[in-house]
Amino acid sequence: MGWLLGLPLGIFRVLFSLVMLALRLAVPIVIIVVIVVLYRRSKGTSAEQPRQEQPKEPEFDGPVYTVDYEEVDEDEAP
Repeated sequence: MGWLLGLPLGIFRVLFSLVMLALRLAVPIVIIVVIVVLYRRSKGTSAEQPRQEQPKEPEFDGPVYTVDYEEVDEDEAP
C-alpha cells in the first residue's frame, strides 16, 4: 500500500520541483527581456523626431558598367 501512494507522490514532488526551477529561471529572463524591449522602444523614434527617410536607390533598365581609372596630370598626357 505504501508504493501505491508513495510513488505517485514522489513523482509529483519531483515534477513540482522541476516546474518551480523552470519558473525561477524563466521569470527573471522574461523580466529582463521586457525591460530591454521597453528601453529600446523608448530610445527609438518619437513624435518629436521625424523618421529620416532613406535615399531611394536609382533604378536602371540595362546593365551598369563601371570603370576604374587613375588620376592623370594634364602635363603627362600624350
